[in-house]
Amino acid sequence: MAWQNDSVSAREILAYLGRTGDNEYNEGVDDEDDINADALDDVMIEIDRRSKSCVGGYPFALDLKGTVLRHDPSDSSERAVVYRYLLLSTRLNMTADKVQADIDGTGLLEEISAAVLRCYLGYNRAQSVVFGTAIGGTFRDKVDALCGALGEGGRFEALDPGPVNANDDRLDSVAWIPFSDKRGGKLIIFCQCKTGSSWREHTTQLQPDAFIRRWMKHRTFLVVPVRAFCVSESTSPNRWGGLVSYAGLLFDRLRLVDFLDRIEPDLLKRIRTWNESAVAVAAKAIS
Repeated sequence: MAWQNDSVSAREILAYLGRTGDNEYNEGVDDEDDINADALDDVMIEIDRRSKSCVGGYPFALDLKGTVLRHDPSDSSERAVVYRYLLLSTRLNMTADKVQADIDGTGLLEEISAAVLRCYLGYNRAQSVVFGTAIGGTFRDKVDALCGALGEGGRFEALDPGPVNANDDRLDSVAWIPFSDKRGGKLIIFCQCKTGSSWREHTTQLQPDAFIRRWMKHRTFLVVPVRAFCVSESTSPNRWGGLVSYAGLLFDRLRLVDFLDRIEPDLLKRIRTWNESAVAVAAKAIS
């Protein structure tokens, strides 16, 4: 709402949360003003948390009194552009509306995750690739290319004799830190990505050791890859521990922005283009 209208007031926030209207609370319960104040405090605390976690990439700000949230359209930094994309790809229906300006918004998250994971591991030494639907090629070819890049796994070889129907088998991006000796046994991250807000039931789907056994000739790596999960949503601090217990290394919206130290110009350009189209769809949904 702040993005659409440049700013949004405290009352508009409460109305959106469904917290304004006639007082229907029973006697002995805090009156509506107190409950509204508590709800607004929670909103402002969350906004402050997001701002601090995004290291300058949060394109919104509270006024001095903390009663108006303003959008900064002049903030065109890389982190702010990606934050807007992650916000839109949470709020839009990413089944019906994922394609904007002929760009698949779900594929953008796969590319962002590869960039962020490389930054997280240390950009100068680390490497990363997109494995999911954002890139073309057959599943067999992608597995062969991944084995070659990692120097592990040998090549594609399905565990079962039946037909292979997999496209990515939930593996969307991979990042690793290679050694100059090119031998096996290194830190590798296998990552799954999800836009939208219905992702919690998917947190255990990607199992790196199972993926290797199922699709690679050498059925094991010397060091089992770390499992990661990237989501466009900003997750609740109250549920963080439980989510990480299932998801592994969890990168939500704030962590993705936090570690976006570098991004390819072409990817950033496509994100901007997608945003420009998607924000109009989001505005219609709000109105």
